[in-house]
Amino acid sequence: MTVKATLPDQGKIYQAKVSQVLPLFDASTRTLKVRLETDNPGFVLRPDMFVDVELPVNLPPAISVPADAVLDTGLKKTVFIDRGNGYFEPREVETGWRLGGRVEITKGLVVGERIVTSGTFLIDSESRMELAAAGTSGSLAKDPVSGLEVSIRKAEKAGLKSTYKGQIFYFHSSENLARFNQNPTGFADKPTGAPVEPPVETKGSAPGGRLSQGHH
Repeated sequence: MTVKATLPDQGKIYQAKVSQVLPLFDASTRTLKVRLETDNPGFVLRPDMFVDVELPVNLPPAISVPADAVLDTGLKKTVFIDRGNGYFEPREVETGWRLGGRVEITKGLVVGERIVTSGTFLIDSESRMELAAAGTSGSLAKDPVSGLEVSIRKAEKAGLKSTYKGQIFYFHSSENLARFNQNPTGFADKPTGAPVEPPVETKGSAPGGRLSQGHH
């Protein structure tokens, strides 16, 4: 492999070639030594000098996101999708390579989706607080498309609901609502709906999915 070596204080650039890589890591520093060979006119390069080395790495096209956008609990990895109007949908994803502060998403995202790139921990904590508060008041329902729990108050406010055969169904996103309306019989056979009575809202419940200080 041909690499570029630069003396940052002198602005000199050298084209070097990797000549030897021994399969031996230093246990204490966790480093691997690589030998580079290049011409050294005027003996500008000297022992113990520091240089910047740039190694070309070619990766196939892939979806990648900032590493801070992925919330890793150890059991699953989550990215928050921006649904507009301050609402965010948690989406479980699978990851691949990590490079330069970015992470490859191998499953769970499509090109063009907007995601939260900072403050994901705060959004996750606030969402859990709202689900806990909603659970104590019985104001939770399951999204019949995704199977995830959704706050009835939050879905009511966003208009993410549909009535079918005497039951109201609530949804995490407009996409799930559209899928349900196209084929309600494919999802309505599960007992995930709620009776057709207005839900009771409790005062002081946290507006899950909102983040005043986050960026997306």
